[in-house]
Amino acid sequence: MEQSKGSVIFRWKKEDFEALLRSCWNAPERPYILKYMPKIGKIIEAGCGLGRFVIHLTEMGYDIEGIEINQEAVEAVKQRRPDIQILTGDVAQLPYPDNSISGIISLGVVEHFLDGPQLPLKEFWRVLKPGCYAIISVPSLNYLRQFKRLTGYYALKERLKRSAFIRRLFGKKPLKPSEKRNWKYYPYFLSGEFFEYRLTKKEFEQELAQAGFEIVKSVPIAYMDGLYHEFGRIFVSFRNWEFHPNLFGRLLLKWLPKIPFLINHMHLCVVRKPEEIC
Repeated sequence: MEQSKGSVIFRWKKEDFEALLRSCWNAPERPYILKYMPKIGKIIEAGCGLGRFVIHLTEMGYDIEGIEINQEAVEAVKQRRPDIQILTGDVAQLPYPDNSISGIISLGVVEHFLDGPQLPLKEFWRVLKPGCYAIISVPSLNYLRQFKRLTGYYALKERLKRSAFIRRLFGKKPLKPSEKRNWKYYPYFLSGEFFEYRLTKKEFEQELAQAGFEIVKSVPIAYMDGLYHEFGRIFVSFRNWEFHPNLFGRLLLKWLPKIPFLINHMHLCVVRKPEEIC
């Protein structure tokens, strides 16, 4: 993980390629992608990583191109699948004319910008054709995470993680001093550095509206991911990019989604650029 132009660059592992591709079939975003992304016209995945949905949708007959800032990830995809359309680029500076793209997918990307998601969101709006759709997701500051934040759980956890004494105790190097800044939203840190923002339902919807989009669907997704992220392996294990809930995990996943935004990991919105229809 590193930062460039105000955004985090995630380091993908080449060995994850096949597992990521298989995960598309059960991905919670897939039904929305199939419903709203057109088969006629160019669509893009902005921040495509190792290109799992670019490959998946290409094989289903979509005209799709991936944009990824990590050059190593782009080269890894080209080596394995030279037939796939993928290029190195910044999602905040897309190489397309205004009103030229028929659909946009961006999953877990815009939250990595230090100044907030407006820069990439406005760029999505610029290149999208009027009347066409974008599917965008961010990590959710769900009700459980809001409760943990209010009780000081996250602040205490971060202090303990940064403690020089505790790190020496476990044979780890000291972390760099944390960055002092006015965070736009609740920041999540990885290895002591900013990794992403986690947004409430209202915050994410306001960002989308500010960028000029009409919100068509606003849904919590990835409940199993949320259970894993908040409770570790107590209820769900994770291997080869697949989640494996135990009996208690399956019971929780039957009932917890009945309360929207309680423990979902991601928040997905289907948005539309207003005016004429494609």
